[in-house]
Amino acid sequence: MDPLLIIGPTAIGKSALAMRIAGEIDAEIVSIDSRQIYKQLDIGTSKPTAEDQMNVPHHLIDILDIDQKPDANSFGILGRNAITGIIERGKTPILVGGSGMYLRSVLEGLFRIDLDPEDRNRFALEVKDVETEILYARLSSVDVESSKRIHKNDRYRIIRALEVFTLTGTDISTHFARHRETGKDPFPVEFQKTGLRMEMASLRRVISCRTMQMFDLGWVDEVKSILGKGANTSWPGMQTLGYPEIVRYIKGEESREAVIDRINILTGQYAKRQMTWFNKEPDVEWIDIDKESPFETLIKNIDIRGENC
Repeated sequence: MDPLLIIGPTAIGKSALAMRIAGEIDAEIVSIDSRQIYKQLDIGTSKPTAEDQMNVPHHLIDILDIDQKPDANSFGILGRNAITGIIERGKTPILVGGSGMYLRSVLEGLFRIDLDPEDRNRFALEVKDVETEILYARLSSVDVESSKRIHKNDRYRIIRALEVFTLTGTDISTHFARHRETGKDPFPVEFQKTGLRMEMASLRRVISCRTMQMFDLGWVDEVKSILGKGANTSWPGMQTLGYPEIVRYIKGEESREAVIDRINILTGQYAKRQMTWFNKEPDVEWIDIDKESPFETLIKNIDIRGENC
């Protein structure tokens, strides 16, 4: 049986589907989620529960401390190693998640740009005290494509894109394009690709419901506990979607209702960016979950694929 890939926007039910499929076949799950990589960030990232992880082996969850920067190249290597190990054990890997960049790093490999460490340090000092809004405006003027892809509040990726442009004279979008043309390092494993999608209005309702569930499960207490252990709000993990908003609520800077509304808006915007990325992924069999059962459809497709092998 070919390894499986399940992609789609946040909150649509990818992880639940992967768990059900794994219960039917001898499978292990490899997460491609840019937020679940962080330890301690559990409720706000909809991380699989300890029970889920006990029932089905999961890989690439809780691999970074919240003060560590993510590295897509390293993730790609870890992902490939995990998938290869699962296949060697005679099991089926299910690659599941919503990070397009992490998916690319596993399937194609990513380019590396060698920048002088001293130049990087100087650039970091130059932008250290510059407001994110100003940096985003600067990015929009030099790299329109990246400014459309990167959220205006995503300071880490904004700075990275500006750093590449400033130190190489070429925007990071052009580097990406050149890599796609000449520098791919394809992973020699074929995946049966499935994508989940639904009408945006319906997805927004699902997102709203999930946000309320996260609050009910104790998301605020989770963040209070992390802060109580000495976490700095500027750490990369603490900048992931929703966590800065929870921090503002804890500090009394915004009401609970305002924070919930803001998280719903940001999550919806994130979902749209995910679909823009995944719509370009080739050979994906899309399931409209408003119209058909993703579990029944995927199980059927797996059986058909297996009979044809």
